[in-house]
Amino acid sequence: MLTRRSFMVRAAGVTAVATAAAASAGAGITFAAPEAPAAGAGLRTFIDGTMVDQAEVVEWERRRLSVAAARLRKDYVGLLAGELDSLLARFAVTVDDVPAARAALARARLAIGPNGLRELLAGELVASEAAARTGVAASGGRWQYAITEIASDRGTAQGFLDWFDRARVTDDRAVWTDACPDHYIIATLPDGRQEVIEVTGGAMLASQFFVDYTDTARVMVPSDPAYPFTVTGVASLADGHIIGGVRHQFRDEPGGGFRSQLKVAFPAALPELYIAEHRWHLACEFGNWISAYLR
Repeated sequence: MLTRRSFMVRAAGVTAVATAAAASAGAGITFAAPEAPAAGAGLRTFIDGTMVDQAEVVEWERRRLSVAAARLRKDYVGLLAGELDSLLARFAVTVDDVPAARAALARARLAIGPNGLRELLAGELVASEAAARTGVAASGGRWQYAITEIASDRGTAQGFLDWFDRARVTDDRAVWTDACPDHYIIATLPDGRQEVIEVTGGAMLASQFFVDYTDTARVMVPSDPAYPFTVTGVASLADGHIIGGVRHQFRDEPGGGFRSQLKVAFPAALPELYIAEHRWHLACEFGNWISAYLR
């Protein structure tokens, strides 16, 4: 059992390692069933305006799977050793192992449970909240945007949005968390907001924030009129302090299928590495969500 005393010792170690790494570096259907890593077949992903090979998106996810597994196993060796050994014994997970690694990570999160995850990550959440407040203050009301686009040769913009919103309203947590290794908890609260605990972008610490999809007036992400279907929301800390926002837009394509333009606002003072990495985060999570919708 993870006691308060043992947790405080372990959390201090996690935070110290993550802080040192940060200093040196400057959001029903699950994904547990084994599938070929070409789950993104039929998708075209554009990062910073340039199309990237889907294998690169899978490779990014592979690396993050190892990081997430290491984070969980650090504090739950006895409980999760058998579940996560396949990820950590080799350390480098081959692309062919991605489906099995996704499933192992999903089982690990379920075994720990939401309360256990919050306890495990508590030290990181305290540090990242302080960093978020500092970043917002240093930015003076200015924002920068991580933007990724994904085009699908099947499905429709409205169909995907209906699927996406249904998962949010019904609090289908497997849909949300399994889409990216850096997702730890994504839960719909009684008031309709989403609680998100994840590692965003190039961050070295997990963070907690709350997305309000009804607060459209304060969304700081610019709109693109070429994309008529929109999901927007403001991201804030538990006390309501705004730290960012999202504007995800979609349109149907003339030849069939649909295209998404995914935008997340971060404080302008954050380093470019943070924004660059979050483009890949968006490519991973939305690529997996779109693939799940198309299934």
